[in-house]
Amino acid sequence: MNRRKFIKSSAAAAVTSQLFARKSAPSDPFTDLNVRIERIHCFRTMYDRPRIVGGNSGYKLAGGQRGDWMIALFGNNGVVGLGSAPRYGRPRSSDFPVGKTVAELMSDELLATTAEEIGTTALWDFAGKTLGRPVYELLGGQLRPDGVPVYDGSIYMEELVNRDANSAYRNPNATYGRRPHWTDLFQEAVDISRALGHNFAKVKIGRGHLHLDRTAGNLQDAAVLREIRRHAGSEFKIGVDANNGYSLEDTLWLLREHGDVGLEFIEEMFPEAKTPYQQLQETIRELGLRTLVADGENWTTAYDEGVPELIKAGVIDVLQGDMRMFQIEGILAEADLAAAAGHGALIAPHNWGCEYAFYVMIHMGNVIPHYYGAEHDPGTIRVPVMRKQGYEIIDGRCFAPDIPGFGIELDESLLDQVETVYSYSV
Repeated sequence: MNRRKFIKSSAAAAVTSQLFARKSAPSDPFTDLNVRIERIHCFRTMYDRPRIVGGNSGYKLAGGQRGDWMIALFGNNGVVGLGSAPRYGRPRSSDFPVGKTVAELMSDELLATTAEEIGTTALWDFAGKTLGRPVYELLGGQLRPDGVPVYDGSIYMEELVNRDANSAYRNPNATYGRRPHWTDLFQEAVDISRALGHNFAKVKIGRGHLHLDRTAGNLQDAAVLREIRRHAGSEFKIGVDANNGYSLEDTLWLLREHGDVGLEFIEEMFPEAKTPYQQLQETIRELGLRTLVADGENWTTAYDEGVPELIKAGVIDVLQGDMRMFQIEGILAEADLAAAAGHGALIAPHNWGCEYAFYVMIHMGNVIPHYYGAEHDPGTIRVPVMRKQGYEIIDGRCFAPDIPGFGIELDESLLDQVETVYSYSV
């Protein structure tokens, strides 16, 4: 089932129509959203990570920077709606929304095309700003007073990157010496994570898939996890992600020999399938571990072939549809499938390389009751073309701003300082 058919056949239309049925909404929200889009502007803005990030089981270096591909919709009411372009910075060069109203773009007839062409987060932001309400409220949620749980997803295979004094990848502000020991790198990663407000981090494993031989890689994975646990202490939460770099046998070895490290979740250990996942779950129960099984970031929709059956079977504890790929409607559809299955599977959208998707996920955490958390890829914007309000991370929880839309404003005076991908006007 392709993306267009998925959006049309999923809960997307029903979710969107609920926006117009809220009793707290203005008396005639269809009229209020009968606002014409006069301009679409797609731009790329760069973020600097707080440190150089290494590779994972599939590649050698994530680096020290990342870019967000953003969509800005300008309405004839003066409102600017902001949203992230579809997954991994591949925006479609499209004048599709120009001349149409927001109500049309969010209708049953056009929602699928809107999602395919430009994504829907900019529309939700536009609607929220136009109606004077935060997006989580439009989606039927309410602000969680204790915030939404988050975790740092940026601890990669740091020791496999050349960090000598003359290396381009050495952090010039690091506290370690001229030739750092590998343990220094992970201590630095944990310390930076904590300084950003995190008490939970996901650690990449799977060194035996690409970088080392299998045995050496697995042993180094375990050594890294034990070093992080030693340095971070018992209260710091740790999850792992193998990016399908492990086998079932490797995974069972890790749990049996090193389960005492205390892993909150194991993510994408090997390609998901019902039978091996059942074996994995049985071993976790036998060992008396509380470790959850997470997967789903590579699904294109919750209705991919075999995915509804996996969700219904309950062999995956944490569902991780990608925030940019699934968008708001797709994450809600995934959450509905999990709730209908009745086994308590949690929702934690995947996010890597996108700041705006993190903000969207915080709103989703105020909407979905069975929400596990939001993945954060820390970074500082180079040109502050977007100004955020709220989203502070305190003791591992993030707080959405109680202001219209997603609470992100565009500084149009700085648009000429960032890369323009495309721009169309009436």
